[in-house]
Amino acid sequence: MKKGLRFFSLFLLVKGILFFSTESFGQKISLQDATQSLGVTPSHSHDEKCAHTLIEAKLEKEMGYFGSKGFFEDWINQKIETRRKTPQIARTQEGPRLIPVVVHVIHTGTPVGTGTNIPDAQIAEQIRILNEDFRRLNADANRTPAEFLPVAADSNIEFVLAKQDPNGLPTTGIVRLQGTKTTYSPDDASLIGSLSQWNPEEYMNIWVVPLVQPYIGYASFPVSDLPGLNFSPTPASIDGVTIDYRFFGIGGSATSASLGRTATHEVGHYFGLRHIWGDGGCGVDDFVTDTPEQDNSNNICNANPSRFSCGNNNMIQNYMDYTPDACMNLFTRGQVERFNVVLENSPRRVTLVNNRATQEPVLPTRDLAITRIIQPVEAICDLNIVPQVEVQNAGSETLTSTRIEFRINGVVIENRRFSINLPTGNATTLTFNPVILSEGNNQIEFRITQVNDLADDKADNNSKTSNPVLQGEISLPYTYDIGSFPGQWVISNPDKSFTWQKTSITVSGQSQPAVFIQHYEYEAAGQYDYLISPIIDLTKYPNAQLVFEVAHAPYNQAGYQDELIVSVSEDCGANFNVTDVPYIKSGTRLETSSPTLNEFIPTSNDQFRTELVNLNKFQSMGKVRIAITTRNSFGNNIYLRNIRILPQEEFKYELKIEEIVSPTPLSTGQHETEIISIKNTGNLPVTKFLFNRTTNFSNTQTYIGSGSTIAPGEQVNLELNNSTADGKNQLRYSVREPNFDQNSPEIIVFRKFNIEDQQVIEVPWRQNFNNGTNLTPWLTVNPENDFASWTITPTSNGASQNNVARLENGISGNSYWLGTPVFSLNKSRQASIFFDIAAGTVDPSTRLLLLASPDGGINFTQVWGATGSELSTVSVGQANPNSSGDYERKYVNLTEFAGPDSDNVRLAFVLETKGTSNSPVYLDNLELFLSANPDPVIPGEGSSVLYPNPATDYFNLAFNLPSRENVTIQIVSATGAIVHEVDYPGTLNQTYSFSTDLFSPGVFIIKITSNSIQDMKRLIIN
Repeated sequence: MKKGLRFFSLFLLVKGILFFSTESFGQKISLQDATQSLGVTPSHSHDEKCAHTLIEAKLEKEMGYFGSKGFFEDWINQKIETRRKTPQIARTQEGPRLIPVVVHVIHTGTPVGTGTNIPDAQIAEQIRILNEDFRRLNADANRTPAEFLPVAADSNIEFVLAKQDPNGLPTTGIVRLQGTKTTYSPDDASLIGSLSQWNPEEYMNIWVVPLVQPYIGYASFPVSDLPGLNFSPTPASIDGVTIDYRFFGIGGSATSASLGRTATHEVGHYFGLRHIWGDGGCGVDDFVTDTPEQDNSNNICNANPSRFSCGNNNMIQNYMDYTPDACMNLFTRGQVERFNVVLENSPRRVTLVNNRATQEPVLPTRDLAITRIIQPVEAICDLNIVPQVEVQNAGSETLTSTRIEFRINGVVIENRRFSINLPTGNATTLTFNPVILSEGNNQIEFRITQVNDLADDKADNNSKTSNPVLQGEISLPYTYDIGSFPGQWVISNPDKSFTWQKTSITVSGQSQPAVFIQHYEYEAAGQYDYLISPIIDLTKYPNAQLVFEVAHAPYNQAGYQDELIVSVSEDCGANFNVTDVPYIKSGTRLETSSPTLNEFIPTSNDQFRTELVNLNKFQSMGKVRIAITTRNSFGNNIYLRNIRILPQEEFKYELKIEEIVSPTPLSTGQHETEIISIKNTGNLPVTKFLFNRTTNFSNTQTYIGSGSTIAPGEQVNLELNNSTADGKNQLRYSVREPNFDQNSPEIIVFRKFNIEDQQVIEVPWRQNFNNGTNLTPWLTVNPENDFASWTITPTSNGASQNNVARLENGISGNSYWLGTPVFSLNKSRQASIFFDIAAGTVDPSTRLLLLASPDGGINFTQVWGATGSELSTVSVGQANPNSSGDYERKYVNLTEFAGPDSDNVRLAFVLETKGTSNSPVYLDNLELFLSANPDPVIPGEGSSVLYPNPATDYFNLAFNLPSRENVTIQIVSATGAIVHEVDYPGTLNQTYSFSTDLFSPGVFIIKITSNSIQDMKRLIIN
């Protein structure tokens, strides 16, 4: 059947999605935030939003008018008008409308009554709350404001836990099973439905699961019965209500904030209600006449809650608002009118009312059913078999015996009477005598002939057949010959519908065979189909590797995520576990081509991706089979080619983080992006991967990287919007699942600390560390591990007491940064720095670098460096910080960082430690000059020097003041006249130059005045 457009309307409690992209090294890597869809630990506050408007917009975009709000509302309005014209007597219905409910508790393995495996009492409380709320028997109905009392309504709807299961057997209406994930998102709706669902035409399915943040519930919307709509916008496989276990009912595992109204709200959607404010502002309709207009949702609850907007009091007590549970208390008559239309007309709703599942079952007296054949299955290892079947008592009488025939090719091999003890609904396994099958075709049949030594009252479930195929053992390396499909492989097709088949496709202009399954036309959601390999002896090949290529474009709507699974069995393929497996992919992880609404047929080699399954973890199982399995979600086709089993792990996917380019360890924080360099260290190209970022212990963000191919050995940069803040930041990055490979080793987290600071200092500056024991405003950090970094230590040199900066006990592989505040060199065309260094012997690879940044630390350039022996200032042992002779004075020209645009300069000393044989390193007397003279004239401290004198073309005045001072220089002629006067604020170590062209030849007196200097110097100009 050609499939029409499909969409399922989910009312989601959802937040937004972010997208980032970057180009580097000619590559474009796109990073899409997938935090929600891949799972995050949930939390709850009452400000979550249903994604009603988002879902409705998507529905209308994909389905046109059939997906629009107008489509459903036109239908329901017509039904309401018709119903209003119907005489009242024709509409009278005796008793309440009972809705059978099955609660599927999808837990994480905790004992019954704990955690996600909620207790029966919590479920019973939720059913009670639903009944009270929908019948207006809720205790807080008296809190409905007087002005809304005339429209408050009893819906005449009640809910009952199902009394019959789909087979007509007695049930509690509660199903418990351990799920395949620890948390679920709305994108997992099809997966949840495949784990456990009863016929949605007979049951309201409620799934209680651990939902990812920020979801606490969602529900499928009802559909119309308009003629000509030959497809359902909501697939049956996901039709129902999903609630987070912490917001289901009260007591048990429910939070204290939960009063069970999340389910009341979502069941309201399930029966056709929209949010009371219409998901818009004033003038936007919820299509119910007796609910006042409202500009937005409400989240206030107090003793007398009220809200006024759109010119009226808002009905914030309505169950379809976002009001906290304690302040919700009514549905209206208009809303009940919509319930009536949906329950009388909507497919999969009309069949719920008072159906058989609301009644105790009437069972045949004697009814034993064969539920499945355990042995032999379709693929067998040996012709020697032990036949086994599972049977279930589907009757009302306890069964004590049965007689079953075992047939091969129509011939009765064994007719056996079994003594059993089966109460109603119980099952057991029955085993026959061993038998040797003949080579060739063998049709196996099990047939019940008697129950309790009498005829079975219901014969249509008394027989099952199978056609087992004997498979042999293969040698490795092995390549599957698709041309002989299925050849040595076996197809297991439990529902006898669509399954694996051979096809021929034209890929990149060449015709080639492939194996595929046509999920695009396969409506039986949740069905598994198996492609089972011959026997592989892992004792001979303990590191065997399954390699195949897959092509899949998901169907472009949420909820249709087909799964591809690889599982291993040691019992000749009789038991393939599809949950605890080495390989399972769906949705984004399985996608190799862009999602589409059309049937997918690959046409390019780029649409295939190599998949790897390492089998070494199964080596203790010895002889095994591999099953390549699909779980259908009525999505799109899956293609396989080039299936191989290798004796060794020949191929490998691997990405590694090489470095964090931005942010640097010290910066102003004005970088717009964080840049992370990753490298393909495997031997296969990578087109997709997952990337995690955590900033300062916030929630981890997960991104899907895609958009370009990273070849083996290639290195690319990733860019993300900046997430850091002022002060010290901890950034944690990891890259994992290249091409969503599931053989990856333990995730390596690349951690980095940085400091962001915008403090500014004047130039020139001097740092001799003598102003205290704190480095501030200078900055120091160990970016790798936040270990202790540079510190101030006192020294003693004769009678004076001084401090120096010291780095000791550095750990190999770590770097230690000591950085200046930001300073401006925009008024100087030259600059340089002098510093003293003392270091003993260090590892030959240990090095000290001086880095300079023109932009506050966003980018650094190395301007000086010394490695190993170059760094040492003494020949043996450690340097003595108290000995001036152990220090060497270094000069670095910084002129390239000076000039008109150089107003955001920062310097950083970086010690990169290698090995364990490293003595301490000391820095002292760091001094920035606004000149670039490697041999400057430096006066004694607190004085100045005039040179040259006599002067011909120019003369200079050099200063060396203990701190910044405002200096006034007067030049006085021989007659006593002041011929030149100039003020120099902030003078520290500057040298001021004067041209003799300003003066006539002769003798002059230079007067120098500041807080610490009152000096006169004699100047001769020739």
